[in-house]
Amino acid sequence: MKQMLAIIISVLWINSVAQNVKIEGTLHLPAADRKVYLIRPVQSTEYNAGAVFTMIDVSKGKFLVELNTGQPEIMFLSSSVNNQPEFSLPLFLKQGYGLNLQLEMENGLVKTIASGSGAQDNQKLIMSNYTGIVNDSKDTLPGNVLAYVQQEYKKDQAALKNYIEKNKPSQDFIQAWQYQIAYAPLKEYYSFAQQRKYYIKEAYKRNIKSWNTVFDQLLKNAPLINEAALCCANYRYFLHDYLTRSKEQLWGDAAANMDEFINKWYAGDIAKGKEDFNADKVNRPCQKIVEATFTGKVKEYMYGQIIKNALKESIITNLALVYDDFLKQFPDTKYKKIYDKPVAAVVERLKQPLTQKMIFISNSDSINSWAEVLAIFKGKTVLLDMWGTWCGPCREEMEKNGAAIKSYFKNEQVDYLYIANYDEGNEEKWKTLVAYFNLEGNHLLATDSLTTDIMKQFKSNSYPTYAIIHKDGSVELSKAGYPMKREVLIAQIEEALK
Repeated sequence: MKQMLAIIISVLWINSVAQNVKIEGTLHLPAADRKVYLIRPVQSTEYNAGAVFTMIDVSKGKFLVELNTGQPEIMFLSSSVNNQPEFSLPLFLKQGYGLNLQLEMENGLVKTIASGSGAQDNQKLIMSNYTGIVNDSKDTLPGNVLAYVQQEYKKDQAALKNYIEKNKPSQDFIQAWQYQIAYAPLKEYYSFAQQRKYYIKEAYKRNIKSWNTVFDQLLKNAPLINEAALCCANYRYFLHDYLTRSKEQLWGDAAANMDEFINKWYAGDIAKGKEDFNADKVNRPCQKIVEATFTGKVKEYMYGQIIKNALKESIITNLALVYDDFLKQFPDTKYKKIYDKPVAAVVERLKQPLTQKMIFISNSDSINSWAEVLAIFKGKTVLLDMWGTWCGPCREEMEKNGAAIKSYFKNEQVDYLYIANYDEGNEEKWKTLVAYFNLEGNHLLATDSLTTDIMKQFKSNSYPTYAIIHKDGSVELSKAGYPMKREVLIAQIEEALK
C-alpha cells in the first residue's frame, strides 16, 4: 500500500554573522509513533543537544524549527517509527534558499521531489554508509581495511559525478560533497583502527607500523588541517574522534612512563606536573593537543569542542582557565556569545560550599563490604548512586536527573547515598563535585575492596549504577537504563515507599 509523506520545508537565511534558519513543514501521514529529526552533526555552535539533534514536533501534522548557521552545510532530515530508523536524507542548506521537499514512501523506500530555490542541491543522493567495516574481535589487517574504504570512496565519487551531470548543482554543493566524500575513508579507517587497539590488542601492536602507514597515506588526500572542510560532517566527526583518541594516547603514555610524559607535556617541575595532570586529565591535556596540532579556524573549532564537551559532561577542572586562554587567542570568536554565560555559571557554582546536609560517612576507609553499608541504613528507603569523579556519564546523569528526583520526593522519606569509586587520593576533587552538584545526602569514598564487593553483589561493573535499598535490607537495581529514563526510576522508588 502506497504511503505518502509530504513535507514542505521553507528555509529562511538572514544575512548576518550567524544566519537564522527557519524550517516549516507539514506532515501528511498520521502516525503517533513517528518522529522526525533535523540532525546537525558534531557542531560546536551549541553545547546542548539542540544544535546536534533537533526533534521536530509533528503531533499536529505541522512543525516549525529555527536554528543558526554561519556557512553552507550538509544537514540531515531523519525519521523513525517505533524508535526504529526509517530514513535519513541529506539536505544542503545555504543562504537564500527557499526549499520545498516532498517525500513519498512506498514499501519502505523514500522518493524525494525537491522544488524551489536550492532544489538543484537537494535531489536524492545516495552515498556509502561503510557498513562493510565490521566492528568485531577479528584480527583485521590494515591493508584490507584500506582496500575496502578506497572501494567505497570510488563508488561515492561516481555517484557525485552522476548527480552533477544530471542536476547541475551549485559550486558550494559540489565542494561540500567533495570534502564529505574525501574525508569518509579517513574517518572510517581511523575510527576502526582505534577500536582495534582495544579489541585485538596484541595483533594491533604487531601491525602498529602498518596501521600508522595507512593512516598517513589517507591523510594525503584528506589533510588533518583543512578549514574549508569544516562544512562537512565527516571531517568534523574525524576531528572529534582524533581529539578523543589523542587524549587516550596521552593517558597511555603517562601510564607507561610518567616522568617522560611529564617532561614532554608539562615543562618545569616534575612533581608539579604530576600534580597538575592528576588533577585534570581532560581539559588541559586536550588543550595541549590542540595547541600542538592545529592552527587557524580548525584550532578555533577544536577549542569549541573542548568547551562543549566540558560543559556537556561537567568536566569543570580548569574549564575557566582553558576558556580564558581560548579567548586570548580568538577574542572575536563566534563561540564567545555562546559559551560566556554557561562558563560563568560553572565558575559561580564552584563557589558553592559544602553544607550540613552533605553527610560524609566517618571511617569510610574501614568499610570494606556491602553488608557493612547495609547495616548503616537499616530500616530506611535509600536511592544508591555508584559513581566516580572520573566518570563522564555519572556527572551527566547527576546534572540531568539529580535535582529533579529529589524535588519529586521532597516530602517523602527517601535517603540518598552516593558512593564514589576508584577515587582514593581524590578527596579534594570528590568534595568539590559534591558541593558543585549540591549532592545533599550521605557520601562514602569507597575503598577498592568495597567497590569490588558491591559490584560483585550487583553483578555489574558499569558506572553509574543506581539501586534502591529497601527498609528490609533487600536491594533492587534500577530499571531506568542509560541514559536514565527518570520516570521509570521514580516509579520504582514510589513502589519501594509503599
